[in-house]
Amino acid sequence: MLRPPAKALLPFELALVAIGLAVSFGLASCSRTASPVASLTAPGRTGGVFAPKPPPGNPVLQSLAFFPATIEGGAPATGRITFDRVTDGALVSLVSSDPTVLVVPSETVVSGQQQSGDYAITTSAVAAPVTITVSASAFGGETTLTATVTVVPATGPPVPDVVTIKSMTWRAGHLKISASSSNPNAILSAWLTSSDSFMFNLDNDGHGHYSADRATNTNPEFITIKSNFGDSAFGTTLR
Repeated sequence: MLRPPAKALLPFELALVAIGLAVSFGLASCSRTASPVASLTAPGRTGGVFAPKPPPGNPVLQSLAFFPATIEGGAPATGRITFDRVTDGALVSLVSSDPTVLVVPSETVVSGQQQSGDYAITTSAVAAPVTITVSASAFGGETTLTATVTVVPATGPPVPDVVTIKSMTWRAGHLKISASSSNPNAILSAWLTSSDSFMFNLDNDGHGHYSADRATNTNPEFITIKSNFGDSAFGTTLR
């Protein structure tokens, strides 16, 4: 005989009792000595786990870095945002505590399937060292982070990097570019030469190597690769 529970049950436990009754009656119709074959319990109780594990939250901002670590006034630099894990794509808002000295874009994107993303920084000349705070936020302010960087008086004019295009092809609707920079922290971008319009940033493959593989129905023919550290190189897909 099935006995009523000895204590008041929670709603989900009542549901489990109902399931157990249905299973018991089903088994009883086939066997006189049927017994339970499995048990389910709520999370935190002994036995199995009833509720599924909740999905993880959004990635969390982990670090803000600057290259170089100390920037000479009037020289360009690169900022890098890193999350605690790979993202599905994240729009990050940026704020400089003194945009008259150091300028960051109001927004930048960390691409999908990437853990970090770079953005260009510009600075103005200073007569004495100035410490700037850069603030970042993502996912509607769900994750925020701040970091400081010092802008110091310049010791000379900025020295640009050296950009080299290794290959540039367009075949069957795919544009492929391979390039390099003498500065491994440079941001290389592709610009349509005919209109001087921005196309996209190349992927930084590390150690000064950059690449891009983009689908495009039209052959751009002439492309300029520009670096945020000053140099540029002209290339063509025509052969």
